[in-house]
Amino acid sequence: MKSEEHKEIPEYVGGCLCNETTFIAKGEPINPHLCSCSMCQKSSGAPTIAWVEFPLETFRWNGTRNPGLYQSSEKTQRCFCQKCGGLLGALNDGYSNICITIASLNNPSLIMPGEQHSFKESAPLWWDPHILKQKKGKSE
Repeated sequence: MKSEEHKEIPEYVGGCLCNETTFIAKGEPINPHLCSCSMCQKSSGAPTIAWVEFPLETFRWNGTRNPGLYQSSEKTQRCFCQKCGGLLGALNDGYSNICITIASLNNPSLIMPGEQHSFKESAPLWWDPHILKQKKGKSE
């Protein structure tokens, strides 16, 4: 008889442009989505950011530098590399998850944003992002 299979916890690794501020996130990704609010646009220099959340209890910074924190609003701090300035994430006061930019993952193709697009109306008029539907594998 076959013993019960051990399920491995997914692990996501990422970091900044200079790779001095890196992280490991464990567990299932939560709420992958897009945001085009003015704060995301200004902090990234891009019209839209793709975000994903992970529980703080399974997330850790592990590079040679800890991230810098910038208080971007009353309840939100943006996490960035203190050397290269790369935007990595956001922390909200009283929230048990950390938001990480999907593009900061070593393999950003592992997590696909859903259809949620916060502040879509704030995106520039020339910008209309589309999320591709996942391709179904050949199972037959």
